[in-house]
Amino acid sequence: MIQLREVFDSCANPKVAAAALASIGGDVAASVRGVAAQNGVPAGVLVAELVREFREHSRPSVVASAEEAMRRSELPVLAVLQQIIVHALVRRALVDQVKLATMSETRSQTLV
Repeated sequence: MIQLREVFDSCANPKVAAAALASIGGDVAASVRGVAAQNGVPAGVLVAELVREFREHSRPSVVASAEEAMRRSELPVLAVLQQIIVHALVRRALVDQVKLATMSETRSQTLV
């Protein structure tokens, strides 16, 4: 059985990540392509970044959940990659919201 570490290693490559994203397809792939376009990077590059962020910043319980998704799936790489992408995009969105809120608070304090 494939290990999560192997997914991290292989999908950290933008070409492999792009091919896996194409295999996932659907709303997840469309969301990634949209975010990638907004950031001016190819989708495979974004997915590779998301995989690295997940590996470096996810709590052990989130990693355990990803490993469980792999064990339950007939397509373990695609299942866990989809979970990684969704988790990482949500995490990025939350971080962006916190940054915007912090910037807004700082600006209002400066303007007063």
